[in-house]
Amino acid sequence: MHSDAGAVYLDYNGSTPVDPLVRQAFLAALDGAVGNPSSAHVSGRAARAAIDEARSRIARGLGADSSEIWFTSGGTESNNWAVLEGAGGAPERSHVVVSSIEHKSVLQAARRVAERGGSASFVDPGRDGRVAVDDILAALRPQTRLVALMLANNETGIVQPVAELSAACRARGVALLCDAVAALGKLPVDVRELGCDFLSLSAHKLYAPKGVGVLYARAGVALPPFVVGCGQQCGMRGGTENTAGVVALGWAFERMAAGVFDPQPVRVRCAELWDGIQRVFPDARLNGEGPRLPNTLSVAFPGYDGPALQAALSARGVSVSAGASASDGALSHVLSAMKTPPALARGTLRFSLGVGTSAADVAAACRALDSALRQLRSVSAAPPLHTV
Repeated sequence: MHSDAGAVYLDYNGSTPVDPLVRQAFLAALDGAVGNPSSAHVSGRAARAAIDEARSRIARGLGADSSEIWFTSGGTESNNWAVLEGAGGAPERSHVVVSSIEHKSVLQAARRVAERGGSASFVDPGRDGRVAVDDILAALRPQTRLVALMLANNETGIVQPVAELSAACRARGVALLCDAVAALGKLPVDVRELGCDFLSLSAHKLYAPKGVGVLYARAGVALPPFVVGCGQQCGMRGGTENTAGVVALGWAFERMAAGVFDPQPVRVRCAELWDGIQRVFPDARLNGEGPRLPNTLSVAFPGYDGPALQAALSARGVSVSAGASASDGALSHVLSAMKTPPALARGTLRFSLGVGTSAADVAAACRALDSALRQLRSVSAAPPLHTV
């Protein structure tokens, strides 16, 4: 699962390469499950059977029942469905509470709730990047119908107290959405242990193709249909299912259960990368404190511009994310919510590793970083460098 020859791919939180056996299953489904899964003929029934088998695999992997698994186009749609419709969107229960470090698909959906006549509250984390349960509970109102807190932040990797919050929300009769997109394959994700009412996933973060997502909805929790059409998925989400993509995700869950995506070797590589970054640039600092994803480093380079450093690394064949900048040029909403000084937020890069990351990749990335920093230093007044 490597990228182009000579390139170093360190953006696994953005998207993962497709596992070879998952790819085989995907291609086999393209050829062997050509029927519309809603059709009653033999080809349609074969496609339906393939989807049902994948649903069972995914449910097993999550500790859920198959009837609680709904397929979507990705994590963004799953989050929209849960925030806009989850637990019932009646006007008298139209208040939602979300952490301000959520993925933008959650934040924008919460704002849409407010635009439709409801209301939304946004709760900031501490400077360590972790959201306090008490702060979220303090934001609840009698009309609150949903709380959203991700399992781990996709930028900083900081793990959030979802299980503790779920128990507190359950006691108050409030549903909880857990966005587990960034955590799947890196942390255990069991919906019963987490205690969440809704959970969102995306296939392309688990070594499967893009374009498929999952929304877990606990049995008994209100979930109105989101996309209307010809009644697919029991009328809950219209549109012909992406059979091959769903099959591929099912096999990705099988591969995960078999230990193929074991996060421990990735943790070792990540520690090696952080050591290498510190040797190259001792003033580098990690954003956030406490337990974090084993593959993620959000690193501030004081005195440097993150997008410029990202571009310099890209020119050297290294792919990382300039996590401090949004598409509109604004600073990262996550780092801003953490009260990270703007100069540090602006100079932040996110390094995210995966099962394909080798020790040679780490060494090459550190050499490229050393070269890129020296190049940028020649045109800026940045802190001095130290030789690798």
